[in-house]
Amino acid sequence: MRHFSQLIISTIIVFNTAQSFSQTEATLLIGTYTNSGSHGIYVARFNEQSGQITIADSAKADNPSYLCIAPSGKKVYALSENAGTNPGSVSAFNFDAPSAKLSFINTQVTGGDHPCFLSIDAKGKFLAVANYSGGSVTMMPVDGSGALLPFSQLVQHYGKGTNPQRQEKPHVHQSVFSPKQNFVVVNDLGLDEVRAYAFNSKRDQPLDTQKVVKIRTAPGSGPRHLVFHPSKPIFYVMEEMSGKISVFAFNKHSIASLQTIECDTISKQPGSADIHMSPDGKFLYASNRADANTITIFSVGGSDGRLQRIGSQPVGGKGPRNFVMHPSGNWLLVANQYTSNIIVFARDAQTGMLKQTGTGTSLPTPVCLVFAKK
Repeated sequence: MRHFSQLIISTIIVFNTAQSFSQTEATLLIGTYTNSGSHGIYVARFNEQSGQITIADSAKADNPSYLCIAPSGKKVYALSENAGTNPGSVSAFNFDAPSAKLSFINTQVTGGDHPCFLSIDAKGKFLAVANYSGGSVTMMPVDGSGALLPFSQLVQHYGKGTNPQRQEKPHVHQSVFSPKQNFVVVNDLGLDEVRAYAFNSKRDQPLDTQKVVKIRTAPGSGPRHLVFHPSKPIFYVMEEMSGKISVFAFNKHSIASLQTIECDTISKQPGSADIHMSPDGKFLYASNRADANTITIFSVGGSDGRLQRIGSQPVGGKGPRNFVMHPSGNWLLVANQYTSNIIVFARDAQTGMLKQTGTGTSLPTPVCLVFAKK
């Protein structure tokens, strides 16, 4: 493992001095777990014509398992998925895409164990952090320079689910801002609940815990991640433990269940993970770990947003914890945690199907992929 780590660092140095940023390249940020030789956060160039990935630089960070980029594109926030005496935290970095450089600003603790997801509001004023083992949501203010301030609000969940091994207490797995920025929507795998907290960025404690919409998913389903349709009032919830996707329609007054459809049809005990939609809203993609190690492909109904399963693509590795679609919709990249590789797929915009390109890269334990703004 020491040799592998040294090889990665040597590769970074070579490419950092030899490569220049071109008009046909996008910048890709890669988050990792650092217990297997990883340096932390990696910055890569992605060739938008060939699909090639070239590592350009890296920044030291401790278990940066999830990243997000500020609306300006000039700041990056990375959580450290830790607990106990090495508490969970979020770090802020200055980011210069042309030079691929990250420079550390500061760190603040999240107040909860094993933070696993974070997002930032459209004004760049607050981070919403999901603390998995802590079973809580943290709201962390961002000052005018992009530095993190101490968290101003922590919302603790209570209770348990039906599975004593996985749902012995709350396990908050995602915290995202709704399309109109009026809610922070939270998936709690431990409680089989999706909660939407009213959000007001003008308040020090921006979540209104008295104005909460709660949605119950099936007992033992374990809601993990969700995605909103880009143009319809619909969202899609990936259930990690059931291996299914639940579809919901929403308006100002209510939320209605439209459909539940199988995603992982292979695993004895599913470990479904991530979910994303094509930019045009016509196709939905979801990753399955456990025995499957696939991306399931769905077409999205034009009128009501219901899903139809149309295909399944092996990911070329094990443990597809996270994947990302290029903003053009032409490429889909998968981070395989257990085989330490990133695989690039070409995407057919008409059919929605994926084709492995033979390109990608190897990195220790990649678990988060984010394209930077151009």
